[in-house]
Amino acid sequence: MGEQEQFTETSTLLDNYVESSSGYYVFCKSKKTAFSFYLMAILFSANIGCTVSCISLATSRLGLSGAWQSSILAITYTLSSIIGSTYVVKKFGARDSIAAGMSLACFYMASFWLARTFPKFELEIVLLGAGIGGIGAGFLWTAYGEYLKGAARCHSEQSTQNFEECTASFARIFAFIFLTTEVMMRGVSTILVEFTSWKTVFVVYTLIACIATWGMAFVDDYGEEYRTDSTTTNGYQLTAAVRLLVVSRKMKYMVGMTAVFGLASAFVNAYLNCEVVRLALGDENSRYVGVLSAWISMVAAIASLLLKRVHDRGVIVICGAMAFFFVAFPFLVQPDARRWSIFGLMIIYTLQGIGRATFESTLKAIFVEYFPDETAGAFSNISLHYGMSNALGNLLSFRSRCSKESRYCIRYSSDGELHDIFGFEVLVCVTAILAIAGYYQASVLHRKEDEVGKAINV
Repeated sequence: MGEQEQFTETSTLLDNYVESSSGYYVFCKSKKTAFSFYLMAILFSANIGCTVSCISLATSRLGLSGAWQSSILAITYTLSSIIGSTYVVKKFGARDSIAAGMSLACFYMASFWLARTFPKFELEIVLLGAGIGGIGAGFLWTAYGEYLKGAARCHSEQSTQNFEECTASFARIFAFIFLTTEVMMRGVSTILVEFTSWKTVFVVYTLIACIATWGMAFVDDYGEEYRTDSTTTNGYQLTAAVRLLVVSRKMKYMVGMTAVFGLASAFVNAYLNCEVVRLALGDENSRYVGVLSAWISMVAAIASLLLKRVHDRGVIVICGAMAFFFVAFPFLVQPDARRWSIFGLMIIYTLQGIGRATFESTLKAIFVEYFPDETAGAFSNISLHYGMSNALGNLLSFRSRCSKESRYCIRYSSDGELHDIFGFEVLVCVTAILAIAGYYQASVLHRKEDEVGKAINV
């Protein structure tokens, strides 16, 4: 009897040891998954941070060529997102697609210093760089959505968090890393331009982007079990984003939430950075542009961490849409750029940062939750809606002309032409209101789908 009790005790201790070892192994795996995601976020952010920094400087440093460059970038980004990005992601996986997109984005940064080196061919160089970079950007964000879903699913299986909690947590952390890195990348131009030329600044951006791309070789990928179904036909994969937009009522209602960010971003980059800051602050060399753009990213980074205190995600995205509304609305009230002070502009740029925080973290987590079976297609739609609205905003900024100088017919210092800004400002405000209404309808549909799914399972 004593031997039997001793055997039972030994067996129990062995079982506990095995269970403990297994738990420690799973714990290590979950930590490894999280580390790989964070590494991806840092490298991704360094590359895109350089891209975004160059975008904010495009119109202020290149004038009309920069405006056309930004439009081509947005158009090719959109076309890449809806035509080829889902195919690339499902064919090669999320990590390799991110690396490919980062490689192509390097050509965009390189076009800036090449344009400075060969000014005779400035327009041709910047348009070619924008086209290649736009294609890469389409891969990047679509692949990020798939990588986010794969990392969250893998981590949820290795920890006590469920899939939704892991997705929201990873999205917030990514947003913080992404936006903090962007602050640092924007600061590069502000610091270096005091000691060297703009050509050197763009060379530094290109080198940072290339090094970050090389670092993706050390990021873990996820197996087939964490990918979207790869057995579908090539034709389906090429058009997954468009099919989702056509078939899904929920996706149609979500268009406004991404479109308003695209329009507000174009309003800030093509109008505020290019004209308002120059006239209000006498910023002929774009020094304040770098500081204010970095301020947007810093506000967004801090806000992305604070968002976890708000449990109702609907409140978060609605507040984000209202922030974009008030980026443009004050200029309907006071369109004279010379009357704006640094304090007033700081408020506007802060609102843009708050809106961006909701877009980069909470809204993208909602897309993963709302479209779990077609995440790549869903994130392609984010790129589609953002890219089209951003391209429209950039074109409106420079191509919407008027004949007589007035309250809303303003002469741009960059080209000496008269431009009508009233329609652009109204479009941003109206889109923000429609975005809130659309999100409400999408959330109602999602709740109904959840109720139907639970009823079927019962």
